[in-house]
Amino acid sequence: MTTTVAFPFLTLTDDVVTLDPWLIAHEGSELEPILPVLHAWDYATNVELQSSISIDMGRAAALLGIAVRQLELEVVFRAGTGRGKFPRVTWELGRWRVGPDTSWPVAIQGVVPGAELSERLYGRVDVLLAVVRSDPSSLSPTRLGSRLWNKDFSVELEDSGENRFPIELVSFARTFPQHIGAPWYLRWQAGDLKSDFSGAVRLYVNADLPGLADRVAEGDPITLQGMLGDVMLQLIGTVVESDDVIEQLADCEEGSVGAQVKVWMDLAFPGRTPVQVSSLRQRNPSDFHSSIFRAAQLEGGV
Repeated sequence: MTTTVAFPFLTLTDDVVTLDPWLIAHEGSELEPILPVLHAWDYATNVELQSSISIDMGRAAALLGIAVRQLELEVVFRAGTGRGKFPRVTWELGRWRVGPDTSWPVAIQGVVPGAELSERLYGRVDVLLAVVRSDPSSLSPTRLGSRLWNKDFSVELEDSGENRFPIELVSFARTFPQHIGAPWYLRWQAGDLKSDFSGAVRLYVNADLPGLADRVAEGDPITLQGMLGDVMLQLIGTVVESDDVIEQLADCEEGSVGAQVKVWMDLAFPGRTPVQVSSLRQRNPSDFHSSIFRAAQLEGGV
């Protein structure tokens, strides 16, 4: 276990715990070695993960200062998803009790719901203390559930990050109770045009609405056009109302919110300046809206 944390008790090292390479597949398909990117994934597809673990119980007992016949451990497998250092949501996929009489290796496996995944899939295996003994050494772990070893991994979902519009499928009843019934919800900070687009803009799709998740996963063109058109409408409509919109957009680097808005404006209103687009929005909102939704179709969806 590689760590920079100084634990107040003895832990296990990587030469005592062996975790075999991970295998991954769309549920029901043949398992293959995990790669940095999971190809051909979509929201309607669950993801299956599998590995196996072996622990040298004799050496583990010596390291922990616990008699080998008294050493009982628990292997816990968790998965999570979302962009950033910490997963947006996590699941516990399985627990396995192991001890001196365990036959090694022990298979570790679980299925992650595809409808809950977004951008990146994380996995982590923890080895915990399962039984507390009454006569440990002074540095032995003494608290039930003490983490003695862990190893994690992550895999990008195909077309995530910069290559895929930042969409997450979530339950609005749990995540956005104030927006129950809405098909989607766009979260972004108006006015912050220099921020990275993939990190600053997020479109949440309501998983509680029957059929909507399926249409998104299947790439239904009308559904995707409506979603992207609404996003473009909100961002363009907000940006063009700024007094110094031309200066703000000129300072935005590639990959930023402002740069993406400028691309959309050029697509929807070719040859027009931001000031002219703002004037159109005020004088003829119907043409303004229609031009944006037409551009959303040309953009090719999300």
